[in-house]
Amino acid sequence: MNHLSDRSALELAEQLFADAAHYAALGDHRTASPSDHATSHWICDTLNTVGVSARLDPWPLRQFQLEDSWLEVYGQRLEGFPLWHPRAAGEQPLCGALENAADDVTGKIALAIFKDVMVTPKSDHAALIEDLARRGARAIIACTPHFSGEIYGQNVIPPANQTPWPIPVLMVAPKHWHVLQHAAVQKVDVRFCLSGQDDETAQASNVVGKLERGERWVIVSTPQSGWFRCAGERGAGVALLLQLARWASAANLSRSFLFLSNSGHEIGHMGIHHLFEQDLLPSPKKTDLWLHLGSSIGTYGYADDELPLVPNGPDKDSCLYASEDLIALLKDTFAPLSHLNPKVYDRKNGEIRWILERGYPGVALMGPQRFFHLKDDGPEVVDPQLMAMTTRVLMQTILTLDHQNTD
Repeated sequence: MNHLSDRSALELAEQLFADAAHYAALGDHRTASPSDHATSHWICDTLNTVGVSARLDPWPLRQFQLEDSWLEVYGQRLEGFPLWHPRAAGEQPLCGALENAADDVTGKIALAIFKDVMVTPKSDHAALIEDLARRGARAIIACTPHFSGEIYGQNVIPPANQTPWPIPVLMVAPKHWHVLQHAAVQKVDVRFCLSGQDDETAQASNVVGKLERGERWVIVSTPQSGWFRCAGERGAGVALLLQLARWASAANLSRSFLFLSNSGHEIGHMGIHHLFEQDLLPSPKKTDLWLHLGSSIGTYGYADDELPLVPNGPDKDSCLYASEDLIALLKDTFAPLSHLNPKVYDRKNGEIRWILERGYPGVALMGPQRFFHLKDDGPEVVDPQLMAMTTRVLMQTILTLDHQNTD
């Protein structure tokens, strides 16, 4: 299996890249959006086609369906993106003067900087937004500093993931911030658009695929949703899940497999929490491995940020985490991927947290990459050869586990 011919290796890389590119081409993957629904159907249909019995597992949520978001200043239209969960600014663009958050914002559009890159009960978002709303701001234009200078999609956990902000909040790129500060000093009016529908009866769908054989189980999961196209962040993981399903369906293995694709990742991991509420998972005692294909798998690293960007190998921030009982196995099977050194998971982020807390023997590939949570996260950030190598290593890990427990 590890000794593929050059042609087989090329075909594997091409298939993986094609799936990651198809995922990205479906559009922005926000939970319960048309693109997210199309993604669920595509993954489900593909699993069924390759011999895995798959179905959609819908779940309810409140979701904002974004229509348009931008800011006009000095006659120039700047791209914007709402902070979740959004409150629309109305059907017509909102017009008014900008004012710095520290000054009198009554009846004005406040300028604010959020220091944190994720909305949590401990982050600075809620306190600042509530203060500005209380002081009479009509809306907020905000940014979060980021090395790229671009808008960074900020994940949101409860309660903000399902509760609209008291006033509209639009994020803009840090590279434009000096223009807005100048406009505030000059008392220049701006036009502000944040339109969409707040659907309190929305639905998203996880995908659940079963390949039943023996009494022992291997679970393979990946998040499928995110703020933008997410080719590197999510598409690579989806592509690996589909490839492992093709392989497992055709391979002579003693294990049963459960393939899971979860929506709701960017808004509090809602999909995987719904999954745990259902009576469809094998127990931890019957599970030999839960492989979680987290984020930014098989993406390029870059020497620096100077353009044009030149890849210089795998992304250096890629991580391989696992429960302690699997570390020895991973050190052996992951030896061909020298940039991934298995470590016992000791963090509080990622969906692997909830998997390990329930006692499953778990492995997670995860990490950021240069275009993580940015609108430019397209297929070109994915390394097809590295994805192919990672797939072969994962196959070998499952094979080794299968042989260890059947000898």
